[in-house]
Amino acid sequence: MKLHDTYLSEVIKEYKDIVPKVLCKELIEFFEESITFRIDDHRKQSQEMQLMGDPRPQAVAYKQILHDLIYPLGEKYERELHTLCHTDYMPADEPMTKMFQTGFRSLQIQKYTSEDKGYPAVHIESGPNHTQIYLAVIVFLNDVEKGGQTVFSMGGTAIQPETGKVAIWPTGLPFYHCGRKSESDKYILTSWFEFL
Repeated sequence: MKLHDTYLSEVIKEYKDIVPKVLCKELIEFFEESITFRIDDHRKQSQEMQLMGDPRPQAVAYKQILHDLIYPLGEKYERELHTLCHTDYMPADEPMTKMFQTGFRSLQIQKYTSEDKGYPAVHIESGPNHTQIYLAVIVFLNDVEKGGQTVFSMGGTAIQPETGKVAIWPTGLPFYHCGRKSESDKYILTSWFEFL
């Protein structure tokens, strides 16, 4: 008996214009003025920095602003998922983001240049070192005209980078994804909703 048709692509959500363009520009400038580290392995090539744990006053302020902009999307996202359930099987509980103590332990800014291969390794976010995470988040800090999409290989969808857009999806199977090579600089901020 088939009760409802929901596709993986329907639970990979995009929220446009969540982070103001001026803030995205400031975060890019802050990144460029900061000490960053290079990732260059079989999975990806990028320049990165972590806002969490950064004691500089500007970083502390950015952490709070980003939390205030992104965190409410967790509950919104979960409530939207509830609407995808068959009416006879709707979740009775409140969203996990509301029921439990959750938050962000990571706010990582990443830069991919046209010389970088991007993040071609198809992967999921969960694993033995990430048992407390339940939703993945990407904040796109700039527009990318060619390439740079986050591709969901089983979800049948790809997300084009647009300034201020936030993407959210579940961290585990079957949400395999990768980042396509960009033909221009691509800046993103990544995080996870996790149980604290």
